[in-house]
Amino acid sequence: MQKATKATFSIRITVVSIFILSSILTATVAISLQYYFSQKMAHSSAIKMYDYAAHNASTYIDQRDNVAINNSFLLAQFSDLAIEQDIHPKALLLFANIMQANSLYNSIYLAFPNGDIQQLININQIQNNYIDLQAKASDQWALVSITGQDEKRILTTSYFDKDFKLRAQRYEKTQYDATTRAWYQDAKLSEVNKSPVYVFAQSNTLGQTYSIKVPRTEIVLGLDITLDSLSNALKQRSRNDQIDLLNEIYLYKAEGALLGSNRAIGDLHNHEKIPTVPYPQLVTLAKNPAEFNTLQALKLNGVDYFVYIAAIGKEGKQRDYLAILVEKNTLFAESMERVKTSILISGAFLLLLLPLAWFFASPIIRPIKALAIEAEKVKFRQYDQLQPVVTNITELSELNDSIVDMSNAIESYQTAQKELMESFIKLIVQAIDDKSPYTAEHCNRVPELGLMIAAAAEESTLPAFSNFKFNNEDERTEFRIAACLHDCGKITTPEHIVDKGTKLETLYNRIHEVRMRFEVLWRDAEINYYKQSLADPAKNKPLKEALIKQQLQLMRDFEFVAHANIGSESTTEEDIARLHKIGEQTWLRYFDNRLGLSPIEELNLTGKKQMLPVTEKLLSDKSEHIIKRHTPVKFDPKYGIKMKIPEHLYNLGELYNLSIKYGTLTNEDRFKINQHITSTISMLENLPFPPELARVPRYASTHHETLIGTGYPRKLTAEDLSIPERILVVADIFEALTAADRPYKKAKPISVAIDILYKMALKQHIDMDIFKLFLSTGIHLEYAQRFLAEDQIDDVDINKYLA
Repeated sequence: MQKATKATFSIRITVVSIFILSSILTATVAISLQYYFSQKMAHSSAIKMYDYAAHNASTYIDQRDNVAINNSFLLAQFSDLAIEQDIHPKALLLFANIMQANSLYNSIYLAFPNGDIQQLININQIQNNYIDLQAKASDQWALVSITGQDEKRILTTSYFDKDFKLRAQRYEKTQYDATTRAWYQDAKLSEVNKSPVYVFAQSNTLGQTYSIKVPRTEIVLGLDITLDSLSNALKQRSRNDQIDLLNEIYLYKAEGALLGSNRAIGDLHNHEKIPTVPYPQLVTLAKNPAEFNTLQALKLNGVDYFVYIAAIGKEGKQRDYLAILVEKNTLFAESMERVKTSILISGAFLLLLLPLAWFFASPIIRPIKALAIEAEKVKFRQYDQLQPVVTNITELSELNDSIVDMSNAIESYQTAQKELMESFIKLIVQAIDDKSPYTAEHCNRVPELGLMIAAAAEESTLPAFSNFKFNNEDERTEFRIAACLHDCGKITTPEHIVDKGTKLETLYNRIHEVRMRFEVLWRDAEINYYKQSLADPAKNKPLKEALIKQQLQLMRDFEFVAHANIGSESTTEEDIARLHKIGEQTWLRYFDNRLGLSPIEELNLTGKKQMLPVTEKLLSDKSEHIIKRHTPVKFDPKYGIKMKIPEHLYNLGELYNLSIKYGTLTNEDRFKINQHITSTISMLENLPFPPELARVPRYASTHHETLIGTGYPRKLTAEDLSIPERILVVADIFEALTAADRPYKKAKPISVAIDILYKMALKQHIDMDIFKLFLSTGIHLEYAQRFLAEDQIDDVDINKYLA
């Protein structure tokens, strides 16, 4: 059933909505007029403020240049600047004091005519100083000294703390030559030269150099100012003026080279080229003096801006340009604040009326919301948490009664469905019980053991089980049902295959047929003895000895065949050869083997009818022993089954069965037994399990898989098997090893069973973590005490398995 999508409203909500909309319309007209006149005032105020900001910035930059020029000039006149090729200690302290007094200065240095340089750097004035100069947090000064000739030039960096105590020195080769630098070559004696922006060699930052020649020497004194420091100064100026209306400030050259900004302009380190202003329109505006000192409206990167351009510096020289950008929304922020205030006041009045509307609507809304909550509980099957909703409204009260009745009906129906499911499970287990009493308890005990291991895995703190936990009772039920039904496919397995306890057993143990043949040979030997003795009484004694010898050999041969039939030990190639030798003995059949047969048996007979008597071998593999398939076995590809299918349905050959090397099952028998898993898959996959039980077919069909892909039916590996599936593998094998109701083997004590499990874990046939959990939590003993005989419960040294 599709949900209704048409919107509906109550009459009360409709009236309240119309009232609110009318009030909003009136307030909107009044507020719009107020906003229009506020914008006009903001525009004229902004021009006056930006004139003032540009004047301040120009004054600041001029002062900065004048101070840097004066400091450079005065330092060049200092008499104790250098001792030969080194900075004089007095000059070093003077440089440091000047840089401490002026945060714009990055470094001061002396360059000598041979290319050497002595440079004092204020580390604290360089961004990323510890990375660039390999300094430590305690270092404040770095003295860079470059000396030597050609390939032997050495750059020495000395690190000092704030008290000028030397911490360390670093040496490296360099090709740096100060005389090749533009600031050196452009330096003059009578005036200070200001360089264009370039990359500082030592600190790897962008900046400008003020340089001058020292009188009476060829030494050049340099003073560096980084773009970082200029940008920081612009940020500080914008904060001092009015940050709200100075969104972006850029100081740049006519060609667009950026000198400073109050905004983050990217990394000013490791630059191969000088950064430019982010907006090309600013370069265009700088070329048009008519646009100076006015407020221009521009769209930059899709955002509406007002731009103010002013020329900085004295006319006649190369001038810089100051651009102030403010977003249109920011400029009119004050207007908007007034509008917002008006809106808030108007909204406040509306809000004062809303409680009345809510008050009158509450008696309806409150019970409806409560009913919606109760309906959600029904949706998530939380029937026991359902609470009746009390209301005086007749319709809502009736709706509440309907929800309660619906909840009870759904709960009863679901309970009946669960009981039906449990009944089907018990029915299947009972059917397997009636079919073969030897495996009935297996279907009951595996779930018990599986749940015990699963509970221990949930409580375990081992990494292997850190993500394992049943999230709810439905997942636990899903696991239990899968464990109960893990062998449900055996309902289709022939009983004589399930119960086959000896090699010659089909619907009965054919060892009795073989024994009767030995009886025939025994009597034939006696008859031959008597005939020969009567014919020649003188040979009675040797004939008697030959008879006894022949009969003793028959007894030994039958004992060997009977022992091989049990299948308790492996059959060797020598044993198989002896079976074939024994089988070569013959006896005479005087009766027709085609009489008294069923139609199916008659179909299996091949060849013509033989003349009696017929010589038969004691043991043989005959064509009628081969039972062919009536229909080929095919597996649905969607199930991923990878089992090798034998050519025949059964092979009842006597020598073929007696030659089984391990156990009592032929390849055909083994496939028929293993086919119970494919039947389990087919049965369970075709059942319409609800979502909470969707993994039952998967869990129930993987207990014969291994971690290395050698199991069946899908040849899964460790990556394919979940924790619940691995638990069922261990539970299934341990129960089978210790079960006392199997006709083809004796029940094993727990010590032997655990040792077999350990060997399987080493071969990755079962999960080692689950095996160790099985032992360390004592589940093996708890299970044994509940389900095993006392003589099976022996001592087990679990430490040798847990090591």
